[in-house]
Amino acid sequence: MKRILICLAATLFCASVLADTMGNPAGMSPDTPGINAAKPAKDHSNIQDKLFVRQAAIGGRAEVELGKLAQSKGVDQAVKDFGSRMVADHGKGNDRLMRASRGVNAEIPDGVDPEHQTVRRELTELSGADFDLAYLASQIRDHQKTANLLQWHISYGQNQPLVEYSIQTLPTVMGHLEQAKLEHARLTTAGAPITRASD
Repeated sequence: MKRILICLAATLFCASVLADTMGNPAGMSPDTPGINAAKPAKDHSNIQDKLFVRQAAIGGRAEVELGKLAQSKGVDQAVKDFGSRMVADHGKGNDRLMRASRGVNAEIPDGVDPEHQTVRRELTELSGADFDLAYLASQIRDHQKTANLLQWHISYGQNQPLVEYSIQTLPTVMGHLEQAKLEHARLTTAGAPITRASD
């Protein structure tokens, strides 16, 4: 785990340096200010930035809603605590995203998106250990998607404040992912039937 975090930190540092010095010529919009002088404006946004803000906002909002559900329906205390952490971390992350994306003009739908509405409905119908396992499984899926989204934006985003947001947020999301995996494995192992070797 420590080795993974060290490699991740080194990769993010290199991405930050490259993004700061080179920009993103491949993903630049033709109307980017300063593009003719090969010095694009750092706060100008491309299509990738707009898509990123939309998807990150949708995912962050869903994490807060599902985290609140885990706080109320979770049985295992670690699951409840994980839900609380999602509400706190993604709530702050959503605020930071909105500040970093000022002027991007991304189209963000109101409320929870249809995919997460389905997840919430399915989780609402569960209780006890079934809820805890299903919630953690959904968190593993969502955080894998979010990590991929952040890595994609680090590579292709143009708006420097947003790229910095992605670089700073990725380690937090990876930490959430690892915690969700560990808790899911713990609950799965705890609920597995004990098998004894035959004499």
